[in-house]
Amino acid sequence: MTNDNVVDCVLIGYHEMPFSDLVEKSKPRAASGGTYSYLKANSVLIDGRRISYTELLNRAWTRTGRAAAAGPLNVFDLPNLGACYLASFLRRRQFNVEIVNFFNHDRDRLVQLLSDGPRAVAITTTFYVEPSPITELVRFIRSQNSETKIVVGGPYIFNLCRDMDVATQDYVLDSIGADIYVHDSQGETTLGLILDRLRSGRDLDDVPNLICARGRRTFVRTATKPESNDMNAESIDWSLIDRQLFTPATQTRTARSCAYKCSFCTFPSMAGELTLTNLDVVEGELRYMHQAGVRYLTFIDDTFNVPLPRFKQLLRMMIRNEFGFRWFSHFRAGNADAECLDLMKASGCMAVFLGIESGDQSVLNNMNKAAKVERYAWAIGELHKRGIISFASFIVGFPGETRDTVRNTIAFIEATAPTFYQAALYYHYRATPIHQKRVEHGIQGDAYSWRHNTMTWQEAAASVDMMYRTVTHSTILPIFGFDFFGIPYFLAKGFSFDQFSGFLRLAQPMLVASYADRAVDFSNHERQLDQLFAGPL
Repeated sequence: MTNDNVVDCVLIGYHEMPFSDLVEKSKPRAASGGTYSYLKANSVLIDGRRISYTELLNRAWTRTGRAAAAGPLNVFDLPNLGACYLASFLRRRQFNVEIVNFFNHDRDRLVQLLSDGPRAVAITTTFYVEPSPITELVRFIRSQNSETKIVVGGPYIFNLCRDMDVATQDYVLDSIGADIYVHDSQGETTLGLILDRLRSGRDLDDVPNLICARGRRTFVRTATKPESNDMNAESIDWSLIDRQLFTPATQTRTARSCAYKCSFCTFPSMAGELTLTNLDVVEGELRYMHQAGVRYLTFIDDTFNVPLPRFKQLLRMMIRNEFGFRWFSHFRAGNADAECLDLMKASGCMAVFLGIESGDQSVLNNMNKAAKVERYAWAIGELHKRGIISFASFIVGFPGETRDTVRNTIAFIEATAPTFYQAALYYHYRATPIHQKRVEHGIQGDAYSWRHNTMTWQEAAASVDMMYRTVTHSTILPIFGFDFFGIPYFLAKGFSFDQFSGFLRLAQPMLVASYADRAVDFSNHERQLDQLFAGPL
């Protein structure tokens, strides 16, 4: 690192807002927008309050007595890949940095680090769509150390600057209260320059991509210089990361951005063209993980099996090395064949995330998914033949959606029976390609408060409810704070897959019954949950 014992930067991974706060904030506006409906579709009403699936599981976990020794369970205890990547990037450059992976569980560690006077704290914003979690973090840091510089960057800041005018940006950034904001889709090089200047006591005027606070709602913006960091040179060096953080379950990526241009997605416009890591670099990374003790591995690439020849080479490399990972990934069903599915099974694939989005071809066409319903059905069947778990994600209410297209999606789920599925109320971003066709589709409003020619958000919310009440051949796996990528977390904690899926089956009727916002006696359901977790994990 450096001879200077002062910590250059504390990297904070994630801060989860209390679910009850989100519910209380959204419930008074339930008639004007779909946020509360979205939360209802991800929660259970019990003892007079709405709780997330994570909280429901922890109630049973606590009653077994295990929580007293192991603490509460939360999938955000998995290593935050953004924080790990930044730590690797900065430590390569001899900066002294520390990781606070999950603020909610690592608060005491952050307090100790702040008491030692680090030069900066950097807050990643990968999972945030509104500023409240960031604002709370900033206030907490200020309460512990008023001198440390607070830097905020990542997708939330990039999207804010892309989507809003300068006056709105200034208002939001002022409310967050940090010292420095990084406006770049990547930002790691910029953060390194910030830390270099703070270490040497120089000003930041020549550092690009910055928005620096200079008083009440006053900011100075430096020149823009988009970053294009080398995926090979900057692949995470896991030897620079504490093994206790990333074993036995972790995440990695082998590519940046996405090969497709779905009309509901802003990611390609933010991340740029698809960029691939060389397979020899990936092999070195996986070899170190294997030697370190990683057993459950998630590839977060948005299009992991694209291009297909590279994907097959990667799978053959994993087989050749006998890594033995039980691995998880996104999977593009339209970019697969029988050979790649065989290789997936042989290399240890346990489960895949299928962003199907709709079981109706006309809606898929509107989404620019470049996919056929028949191909999705084929892929799910082939995955199941090989014992690979499938999780199918659907969007309800996209422009062009009707009652008939929703029924087609329900019929698709019933016919193909993915292991798990979730239906998400459509969220309209003005920055997405579909917004450019707002006149054609009659799109009005945004976020969870919208309408278009064929559906309103209220009708879409009712359709989610109807779907959850109707589908019998697949089990609901909510996307909010629990989701598909939590499976390796629970397996690493000692759960069997039968216990994980059993929890979901027991929770599903509770979720469905709770949707009407009426009190229901769930004591029998909770007894069954206790029995599920009573045995050895």
